[in-house]
Amino acid sequence: MILHGLLALLLAVPAPLAPPTGAGGFTSLFEARNDWTWSGGDQVTSFRAGNGLTYWSFGDTVIGEEDPATGAYKPGWRMISNTILVDRNGSFGATTWEAAVPDAADGDRYWTQGMFQVGGSLYVLCQRVRNTSDFFQLRGVELAKFAFNADGSLAFQGMRNTPSTGLIDGDSAATAQYGADGIVTGGYVYVFGYANAPGDPYAPHRSYLARVPTGSVETPGAWRFRDASGAWVTDRAQAAPILSAQISSVRLINGRWVLTYKPWNGWGDTVFVESRPTPWAAPTGTTTISSPAGSNYQTYAPQLHPEYPLSSGKLLVSIAWNGKTLNDIAGDADLYKPRFHEVTVP
Repeated sequence: MILHGLLALLLAVPAPLAPPTGAGGFTSLFEARNDWTWSGGDQVTSFRAGNGLTYWSFGDTVIGEEDPATGAYKPGWRMISNTILVDRNGSFGATTWEAAVPDAADGDRYWTQGMFQVGGSLYVLCQRVRNTSDFFQLRGVELAKFAFNADGSLAFQGMRNTPSTGLIDGDSAATAQYGADGIVTGGYVYVFGYANAPGDPYAPHRSYLARVPTGSVETPGAWRFRDASGAWVTDRAQAAPILSAQISSVRLINGRWVLTYKPWNGWGDTVFVESRPTPWAAPTGTTTISSPAGSNYQTYAPQLHPEYPLSSGKLLVSIAWNGKTLNDIAGDADLYKPRFHEVTVP
């Protein structure tokens, strides 16, 4: 009887939490979350920090609760500009109160995008955004600086300028928005950005590359831009495209640069994952994921998540989903949440 009692007690102890080991587990993990720290969001970036924890940042983020009877959001749900969650061995929690990066004094908001660490600071590339009468306007990129608290939460340290700060989204390298991603290697931060290319009906964006010494990341004048000859120049207008599309995520995996993008973004059908020996070289391999839009949603902003080993040995990739209208989001609390895929690293 004593042994039976001990066995029952051991079985009643919940197993330790751990991150999923498959794409379906990650999709389910985020579908199950509906609370006042996170209930949906896009631009799903992850980053393993030096403290051993993995941080997940999102652009526009819904907070609120789902009505289990209808699947819609309960009254009172709302959207905030961004959020950053921290994964403590499979348990995701907020790192700040509501928006991780506060709105600007003039009402502009920030979409958190690429993250990287220099020294003891976490830097987050932030796209500044202003609503317009019919859509929104991209108004440059700034760096949000955070300190790490002992419990893994973050302490906001303020905004820092980049060469893209104050630049309105435009159609040339001179107005490129350097916010897609940042990779630290070899004493530099390599930062990826894009500009529109409206003269090309088949590829309406161009991606560009900048770099800055890690110790000078907060000094816009120290940034350099890769031109067509392969030189790193001070004039951002001389930057040469490295891709005829808008890069949305980059990682350095086993010495290879892996990048992902979706031509035409929300209106395209295919996500591309490429492997390159350098960011500017031709791809040595490409994998694709089918990701078309639906009647009430769009898919876009693919992101790489090599921080999470999968049982398949493949690479975890997320794709953002978003309703075509706010009513679409309001009526389906699972719609504005990422879907995850597994791909073979090309």
